Amino acid sequence: MSSRIEIELTSEIDADLFTWRALGAREPKGTIIKSLLPTDVSIGDTFRVEADFLIDGIEIIRVLPKREERKEQETLEILGSGNEKYGVTTQLVKKKKAKRNKRATKGKRQAENRNSDRRRKNSQDNRTDTRKVRPARSPQRGKRLKAKRSHRNQVIAALPELHKPLAREILSRGIPNLRKTLKKMQLPEGFDAEILQYAEKVNIELKSAEWHDRADAVLASIEDLDLRDFRSVVAAGGQWARTDELLVLKGDLEEALRERIDREHQKWLSEIEKSIADDKCVRALNLSSHPPKPGTPLPEALTTSLVQLANTALASDVTPHRWSVVIQAVAFSPVRLKVIPVGIPERITEGLTSTVRQVADRIPHIAKLFDITVSDKN
Repeated sequence: MSSRIEIELTSEIDADLFTWRALGAREPKGTIIKSLLPTDVSIGDTFRVEADFLIDGIEIIRVLPKREERKEQETLEILGSGNEKYGVTTQLVKKKKAKRNKRATKGKRQAENRNSDRRRKNSQDNRTDTRKVRPARSPQRGKRLKAKRSHRNQVIAALPELHKPLAREILSRGIPNLRKTLKKMQLPEGFDAEILQYAEKVNIELKSAEWHDRADAVLASIEDLDLRDFRSVVAAGGQWARTDELLVLKGDLEEALRERIDREHQKWLSEIEKSIADDKCVRALNLSSHPPKPGTPLPEALTTSLVQLANTALASDVTPHRWSVVIQAVAFSPVRLKVIPVGIPERITEGLTSTVRQVADRIPHIAKLFDITVSDKN
């Protein structure tokens, strides 16, 4: 089957043959008989030809005439019918109609919102709370610890320049990842063990410096720092306070923590007493579940007052929603097994039953009032 290609004459072999190459190619591809070409041809002329692609080469069958270039763009003139009447018309929408539609939409939206609020209010006592019941957050939460990096940076700055990248690698990825990286590297035998031994030493210095930075931050905000952060720094001092200076600092922090906890404990008892005096049952119960000293029992007098307040708050004339809120606070308080409700609500809703079922294992004696036992809680 023949194909059409463009060729360029490259040389004249004899009186009967020219050599040619494809237009744009580097080397000659074949020969063409002069009789197929026009009379006045020269080296470098180009032609469109029809050729057969055979196993032993390409045979040019004939030379095609050159394409005539268009000098002007061809256009079509549409005369039309002469009728100047147009088939497309426009009409502007009146603004008053748009405003009326906008007012109607706004009124409809307001009515839907009113209906939604009414349904929400009517179903407040009947709603089912499917969320997991959790203890209230600690009211003694203070400022979170924000430590600087001055001591850690000093350790890095004191290292030789060649060792500083290793220290940064330890800080960013840790010793376990460094060990994996060394296994992938082609190092002399035993060389990875020496690197790890040195890395462990640098890691201890960095950890001690970081603890020093955190201890300084604790001293800067010792009165209003969150007790959890305070305890964590003191506990970490047993591992990273290794120099004489850091051991002295650790002792100072331990003493400051004891004093701070004693103050917080007295403040905690005072807030519970005030909540009971103000008849704020849920707040008093939530406060009792977060002592500054974990495991510290309430004084007997305060326990009796709190139990009486909780018993009164769980009465038959209390709404189911309020009953659910109080029972959640009771379930996580230290007096949970001593609270005996005055009565259960006259109307027991599905939401109240769901709440009691979730905390039944913490208040089994109250769950029995709703025919719920710990075994069928789930």
